[in-house]
Amino acid sequence: MTRKCHPNEASWTHGKNRVEDMEIASPRTSLWVIRKYAVLALAALRREGVCNGVSQLVSQWSFDHQHGLSAFFPQEVRHEASEPEFRISDAVQYQGVDPRLALEILNGLPMELRLSATFVDYGCGKGRGLAVGILAGFRQLIGVEVSRDLATLAERNLQTLRLRHPEICLEIQTMDAVRFQPPEGPLVVFLYNPFVGLTLERVVQRLADHATRSPVHVVYINPRGRSAFLDHGFRQCAAWPDSQALVFESGPASDASQFRGRGHPFTSTRSSVPEQGQILRE
Repeated sequence: MTRKCHPNEASWTHGKNRVEDMEIASPRTSLWVIRKYAVLALAALRREGVCNGVSQLVSQWSFDHQHGLSAFFPQEVRHEASEPEFRISDAVQYQGVDPRLALEILNGLPMELRLSATFVDYGCGKGRGLAVGILAGFRQLIGVEVSRDLATLAERNLQTLRLRHPEICLEIQTMDAVRFQPPEGPLVVFLYNPFVGLTLERVVQRLADHATRSPVHVVYINPRGRSAFLDHGFRQCAAWPDSQALVFESGPASDASQFRGRGHPFTSTRSSVPEQGQILRE
C-alpha cells in the first residue's frame, strides 16, 4: 500500500476527514473519503497482489502496535489559516509509509552518519517516518508538518518511543515546509511524497543551498518530483525496484557518508519515473 494520490485526482476538502477519529464533516464527505480510499486500496491490491498487499497491511499494523503508534488510517490535508502562504494545491494526503521499506533504506546509511546527522521528515504526518528514524539510530530528529491536527497526533504517537529512547532529541515543527530552516550540519532528509509543485521546488532549493556547506542525503519514497533534485545538482546514488524509492546526495562527500544499502546503483540521468503531472499515489 502506498501513501498518496495526486491533488488533481480529487478536490481537497476543508472539513475534518479523520476516519481514524470518526470526525467526519458530513455524510457527503464521509462517502467521498470512503469511496476514494476503497479505490486506492483496490488498485494497490491489483498491482501488488492480494498476498503482498495483505502482508503489507499486517506489517504496518503490527509495527504501529509494537511501537505505540496510531498511524494506520489515511487523512486529508486541509487548509491552515495560520499559514496564509501554504499552497493547498501542492499538498498530498497523509498515509503512513511502509516501515519495512523505510527502515531498509535508512539502514543503508553508515552508522556514523546516522549518529551525527539531523533526520528531517518533511510532511511527518502522524509520525511513523520519525519512528523509523529513531529505530534506525538517529539521535537528532525533526518532523515538519503543516497540519496542526497531524502534528498533534504525531506528538501523541511518539510518546512511547521517546520513553524507550531517552537519548534522542526529537521535535515537531508545525509550519509550511517552505519556511522551515534546517539546522546546520549534515542532514538526512526523509520524504514520502508530502508535496509537489512550487512547494517542492522551494524546499529543494533550500536543501541545495544547505549542501554548499554540509552534506545532504535525501531518502525519497514514491519519488514523483525526482527531476527537482537532479535540476538542483543532487546526485542519485541508489534506486529501488520500480523506482519506489530513490536516494540522493549533495554537498561534501566522504567515505563515512556514502550510501551502502541494497538499492540498485544509479546508472542514467533520466528514468521513466512519473513526474508531478502524473498520478502520484494509487
